[in-house]
Amino acid sequence: FVWISRGPMTRRSGEDFAAAVGATHAIALNSGTAALHVALAALGVGPGDEVIVPSLTFISSANVILYLGAKPVLVECDPNTFNVTPEIITAAITSKTKAVMPVDMNGIPLDYDPILRLCAEHDIAVVADSAEALGSEYRGVRIGSQAPIHCFSFFPNKTITTGEGGMVTCVDNETEGRIRQLVNQGQDGRYNHVALGFNYRMTEMQAALGISQLSRLDAQIEAKEKLAQFYDRNLEGVPGLELAPRPEWATAQSWFMYSLTVANRTVRDEIAEHLATNGIDTRLGFPPIHNQPYYRDTFGYKPEDLPISMQTWERKIDLPSWPKMTAEQRNRVAAAVKEALSVKN
Repeated sequence: FVWISRGPMTRRSGEDFAAAVGATHAIALNSGTAALHVALAALGVGPGDEVIVPSLTFISSANVILYLGAKPVLVECDPNTFNVTPEIITAAITSKTKAVMPVDMNGIPLDYDPILRLCAEHDIAVVADSAEALGSEYRGVRIGSQAPIHCFSFFPNKTITTGEGGMVTCVDNETEGRIRQLVNQGQDGRYNHVALGFNYRMTEMQAALGISQLSRLDAQIEAKEKLAQFYDRNLEGVPGLELAPRPEWATAQSWFMYSLTVANRTVRDEIAEHLATNGIDTRLGFPPIHNQPYYRDTFGYKPEDLPISMQTWERKIDLPSWPKMTAEQRNRVAAAVKEALSVKN
C-alpha cells in the first residue's frame, strides 16, 4: 500500500526533526505560515485578542493573527540583534494580550530566558517564529525546545527545504493533539470532525525529501558558519560597515542571511547596485510590516510609527549566503563590497 499524504514518511519526518532539535513533539505541515496559523489557533487566539509581533519580519507572522480575527500589535526591534527584547514586549502588553510571537530574525536566536520569564509572569503564551533558525543554538541548545511552541519553515531559501513545508515543535501532549487535529481538517478519527480545521497536511513526497535534507543539517550549518567567518575576517574594520550580529547567547547560528549594517539607505542601495553591476545578487531584507501597503491602508500605519524598525531595515543588506560558494566567489563578494564603499567615500 502506497501513501501519498500523512503516511509513514510524514510521521518519521516529525520524529527525526524532534530528535534533531531536542523537542518533545514535532508535527509536519505544508508551510511555515501554516505552522504559525495552527499554533495560534491551538492556543485559542481569536477575536478580541492581541498578539505582539515584531514589524521587522516576514509578513506572514502578522497575517496569521489576522486570519484568526485577532489584532497584531506590531513592535520595534533591537537594531543590534534585529530581534525583540523583554523591554519592547513589556511596553506593548495590555489586558488583551493573549500571546507573543517573537522571531529569530535571520536565524539569530532570541535571548529566550528573560522573554519566557516575562511572559510567564503575565500568563501570556509564546509562539516562537523560528522559521529561519533551524540549526541555530541558544546557550548551547538547538532552537526548537526553548519556547512552548516553535514554528519552522522549509521554503527553498531555508537551511533545509521540502519545496514548501513547515514544522511545529511543542512541549505538552494536549497542544500536540490539538495541532494534529487542526492540521487534518479538525478530525478526531476518520471523518469525525470535532473542530474547524485546515488542510495543512504535508505530503509523503515532501516528507521524504525533508528526511533526506535533515541528514545534511550539520554539514549545512558548518559550511554556513565558515562562510560567515570568511565575511567577518575579510570585512572587519572596513569603514562604514558593521558586521553581522553575534550575540553572546547565540552559540551557533543558521546564517539564513549574513547581514551587514551600513550608514543609511542611500549607502545600502549604492552597495547593492554596485554588486549587481558585478553580477552579485543581494537582498535588502523584509520591509517592516507596518510599512507594507496592506497594513498602511487597512490600519493607517505610517513609516515613522516604528522608526527603529524602519532605520534598521534601511541600513541592512544581505550578502550571498549559499554554503557551496567557491573561494573565488567569496573573494569577489568581499572585494566588491570594499570597492563600493571606497567609491562612496
